[in-house]
Amino acid sequence: MRIERIAKKLACVALAGAGVMVGASEASAVVYHYVDWQTADVAAGTASGVITLPDTSMVTVDFEAINPDASPGNLFFAQTNGGGTNYWNPDAPYLSAQVDNAPPDSDIVALIGGVDQTYRVTLSEPIKDPIMAIVSLGSGSIPTTYDFDSPFTIVSQGAGFWGGGPAALQPLPGDILLGAEGHGTIQFIGTFDTFAWDVPTPENWHGFTFGIRTTLAIEPDPPTGGPTTGGSAVPEPVSAVLGVMGLGALGVGTRRRVV
Repeated sequence: MRIERIAKKLACVALAGAGVMVGASEASAVVYHYVDWQTADVAAGTASGVITLPDTSMVTVDFEAINPDASPGNLFFAQTNGGGTNYWNPDAPYLSAQVDNAPPDSDIVALIGGVDQTYRVTLSEPIKDPIMAIVSLGSGSIPTTYDFDSPFTIVSQGAGFWGGGPAALQPLPGDILLGAEGHGTIQFIGTFDTFAWDVPTPENWHGFTFGIRTTLAIEPDPPTGGPTTGGSAVPEPVSAVLGVMGLGALGVGTRRRVV
């Protein structure tokens, strides 16, 4: 009978452990904080803005278009300080299990591409896992690519202001994003203070903005002694957690049996 009771206790512990792990895996989406684009110079290919975090700290975001000879490039247009048309409406393409909120207003920077320019973003401090929200990358007749210098994942997409659909954005080898009227959000995995991309094929037009969850200063990386992936600690496998919990319960049961 004692053996049966111990077995029942172990089963209960295992189920409880499984419940804990399932709950942890069902974490809710996180609120991101987007760039408040404040100034832009279309002819000089620059834009500047700030991201204000909940602790009132600010991250400065600078964008520049650069020609192959290092001279200033250009933008197609930019909307700053909440003015103009809100191309982030509807917000569905920008919401996901990772990202709880779409860009809050009409601020956007827009390009055409195809002139051998490099587009670079510089942040005032290291940022963890930043996101890029995109409007209308490419079209049905002119697919367009963003060729990034950093790895990314597509976290959401769908029909947006100019149409598109649930598969209008596609990742290609070499950190390339292909769009055919693509509206959605991508995430750069890791910690960044700058990243850049090229747009080999011209298409009129596609726009973007950026958002962040937190900074490296607010949320430091875990100690380097343990396994990490993308700046985050690797969770213990369910089997390992349950094994430890089960052994602990077995130890308790064994001590009781000795008594």
